[in-house]
Amino acid sequence: MTGASRIWPWLALALALLLAVQTQRLAKVETSQAKQAAVQAQQSQAATETKAVAMVTHGAAQQENNHDYTQELARLEAGRAADAARIAGLQHDIRGAATRNAQLAGDAAACRDLADQHERIAALAAEGAELVSEADGLVAKRDAQVNLLRGQIAADRTLLEQLK
Repeated sequence: MTGASRIWPWLALALALLLAVQTQRLAKVETSQAKQAAVQAQQSQAATETKAVAMVTHGAAQQENNHDYTQELARLEAGRAADAARIAGLQHDIRGAATRNAQLAGDAAACRDLADQHERIAALAAEGAELVSEADGLVAKRDAQVNLLRGQIAADRTLLEQLK
């Protein structure tokens, strides 16, 4: 055997050892990459679950807020209808009083002046009652809207905090 023919078996053995070492390294790298992928998948799933819970909580808060707003508007509308009925009754009473006052005035000129004055006062009183009722309704409606917005902001803040 020549010197070169003696080296070939050793060279083949060294090459086989290097191949085995490289295969083992690749197996370790693939195992660590698989573990990292599993950890990332678990973290992603946990984040998704947290966001889902936050979204459900936000939806429930938003629905409750809208329900409260709807109930408040219904209550305000009922109050407005009752106010309108009271205003109509007051206007009827004022017209009746104006008629009685006009009939009681004996003098034709005094009767006309008194009736005109009473009609003006009655019209102003009725207009004032309507304006007060409308203003009260607007303020109550605005308060309900502010409460709705407060609830919405609270629900949105809760969602944002849970998503962080």
